[in-house]
Amino acid sequence: MFKVIQLSDCHVPAAAGTPYRGMDARATLEALLPVINAWAPDLVLATGDLSEDGSAEAYDWLAKALAGLHAPLLVTPGNHDDAALMASRFEQAAHEQALVFDASWRVIVLNSAVAGEVTGRISNAQLAQLDAALEDSSRPVLVALHHQPQPVGSPWIDRFPLLDPELLLARLRAAPQVKVVLWGHVHQAISLSLNGPLGLGAPSTVSNSLPGEDRFTPDPAGPAVRWLELAPDGEVTTGLLRAS
Repeated sequence: MFKVIQLSDCHVPAAAGTPYRGMDARATLEALLPVINAWAPDLVLATGDLSEDGSAEAYDWLAKALAGLHAPLLVTPGNHDDAALMASRFEQAAHEQALVFDASWRVIVLNSAVAGEVTGRISNAQLAQLDAALEDSSRPVLVALHHQPQPVGSPWIDRFPLLDPELLLARLRAAPQVKVVLWGHVHQAISLSLNGPLGLGAPSTVSNSLPGEDRFTPDPAGPAVRWLELAPDGEVTTGLLRAS
C-alpha cells in the first residue's frame, strides 16, 4: 500500500493564541502531528488554508512544525494563503506550477487559489501540465487541490467553489487512471462520486462543520486529518485520524 495523509485548513495565525472559531489552531495541529507520524505515511499532502492570514509569521511557524513529519510534504495554497510566501517556505509547493510526485501512484497537486478571491480556478498553464502528466497511464493517479470541484451540499461553503470545474473534471473523467480527487476548503470529511473518480473532501485540523448545514455548524468530533491507503490496482481505502 502507498500510504497518504491529507491535512488541510489549519488556519494558523501570525500570533500564537489567536483563536480561530474559538479554537487554538497551532495547538490542534501540534496535537495531530505525532498521530500522523505514528501512522507512518509515505506522503503528506497539505491542501490549503494552512495560514489564516497569509503572514510570514504563520508560515515560519508552519514550516518548523511540519518539518517534524517523517514523510515527504507537498503543499498547495488556499484562499487564505499567500501563494508566493508559502512557496518561499516549503520546498515542494504548488504556486504557478503543478506538482507531480511519482511512487506506486502518481500524485498531481494543483493550485486552485486566486489572489484576492475566495472562489478558486485552475490556470490554463496548470491544465496543460495536468494534460502532460496524464499522458502516462502506467500507474493510478491521485489529484489534489484546495477548492471543491463539485457542490458538497453545504450552502455556506458551496458559495465559494472551484469556478469552471468542467475544465478540470472533463480531463479527469477522460483519464481512467485517475482514481481519486482530494480537496480541502469544506471543513468536513465527505465522499462524492465525480462520475468517474472518487471525490473526497477533507476535515480541518482546527475546526469542522457538520455536513449539509446552511451555516457553519461546529462538529463536536473536532479536528482531524484524512488517511488513505492506495493499492497498486487503484483501490482506495480511507478514514480519519484524530488526536484523541
